[in-house]
Amino acid sequence: MATGNSKAPLKSDRAAQQMASIESRIEHLRRKFQMYFNGFDRVPPSTEYEALKREVRELQQTGFATSQARFKAQNLVARFQVQRSLWDRELMRREEGITRPGFAPIKGHAPPDKSVEPIDDL
Repeated sequence: MATGNSKAPLKSDRAAQQMASIESRIEHLRRKFQMYFNGFDRVPPSTEYEALKREVRELQQTGFATSQARFKAQNLVARFQVQRSLWDRELMRREEGITRPGFAPIKGHAPPDKSVEPIDDL
């Protein structure tokens, strides 16, 4: 989490700890969303998702003492944004009824063609 004074630059060790925490939480949340999208969990991990969004937003507003820490933070934020767009897209598809847990997409999923006859041995 960011300090109360988000304008003050973070020291390298504090920034590294914060980014390592966020990185592990992104991976943990990615696994939880996979379990939800595959039908193992019945409820999406929305509280953890919202908390992580807030923390990443705070990380974006934090100043860093070194350019290396700033680069790593920007990289981490970009990685979270990619995951976030994937999760939001899949959640929207689930709400619209396009996909179901553990199954192929409902719309556009063609049933097997039963009119095809098997090939006889030559």
